[in-house]
Amino acid sequence: DQALQLALSHHYCTGIAALDVTVAQAGVLKARAAFLPVLSAGGNDTYGPFDKSPKNSARATLTASQSIIAPSAWPLYSEAKHSLAAQQAQSTDDRRQLAFDTAKAYMGVLLADEVVQAAQKKLETARADVADTDAQVKAQLASSNDVTRANISLASGVRELASDQGQLEAAYVQLELLVNARVPRGLGRPAALLAASEKPLPAVDVLVAASMKTRPDLVARKEQALAAHDFAKEPRYRFFPTVAVQAQGVASTSGTPSGQDVDGTLSVVAAWNIYDAGVRSADEQSRDASAEIADLQTAALVRTIDAEVRSAAAQLAASQQAVIAARDAVTAAQKSAQETAILYHQGLAKAIELVDANEQRFLAEVNLAQAEFSLATAYFALLQAMGRGPLQWEVP
Repeated sequence: DQALQLALSHHYCTGIAALDVTVAQAGVLKARAAFLPVLSAGGNDTYGPFDKSPKNSARATLTASQSIIAPSAWPLYSEAKHSLAAQQAQSTDDRRQLAFDTAKAYMGVLLADEVVQAAQKKLETARADVADTDAQVKAQLASSNDVTRANISLASGVRELASDQGQLEAAYVQLELLVNARVPRGLGRPAALLAASEKPLPAVDVLVAASMKTRPDLVARKEQALAAHDFAKEPRYRFFPTVAVQAQGVASTSGTPSGQDVDGTLSVVAAWNIYDAGVRSADEQSRDASAEIADLQTAALVRTIDAEVRSAAAQLAASQQAVIAARDAVTAAQKSAQETAILYHQGLAKAIELVDANEQRFLAEVNLAQAEFSLATAYFALLQAMGRGPLQWEVP
């Protein structure tokens, strides 16, 4: 939870997502301006040194205009609102993707840490085997070749531990890059998540249906399609005339055309672009095509979500079986290593058998850690495909 909070509050993607929404909100304000009055002021001062009476004259104007009928403004305003809704959904999805990247990096640290623990256990066992074998050689109960094999296993354990510790530090670096902060060593296991990932899944059709309602990117794509259709309507509205009201006040030191120092006018302005050389028709064709493309992209995303959910559900089911098998393998490998050690001390097993048993235990423990990581990753993939967040552990 803390890692996700840090990532969502410090990562640059979060700031970009918020700024994208701000840009879309500004687009709505700009589109709405077509329905609001515009007030402007202007002035000038003229100085005439020769044959001018008076030699200095000033003039100020104040103009207010209000659009009464602006057909093209309505579809553009609707397009801006749909674009804002699309960007809000897309920004939500961007934050969701960042959360999943952080969660996967967190699980990567846990995997690397468990591998290090297994390598540490292997090294400690190898050191104990070297000491036991050396004692048996001195007691003439084993050959010097057993000591050689034990030393080879010890060297392998040292190399394995060093390599795994390097990978663990690299995993921490990756996590720290996402959360933009130092991460304390020794992370806790997300027990609730791991427990939820092992629960049986409902019917895949139920998961698919739920996904279509919660995927933010699908909401964004649908809103983008609606915006494209509104944008395609705008050229058709250009066939209608526009009407506006304009009021102007004039103040001048040299008098106005009416002979007064202050004067004003009120006018109704109508415009009708009867023929525009085919620009409207061209815009209609291109924007209609863009709207149809947006519809096809939406349909393609629906099919993609269906495939992603079904694939993730199948992978999760396979990972659940793999974890069960990996746990059984660890139990068997640990028992085998213990029994082989006892037999070796009794002189009933060879050093190569002891080394092999310890190696198999190490591999089984690593395989279990990888299987649990794969299970968590598969569960994340299902949650991601369904449009949920990494902390929404319960699949409906």
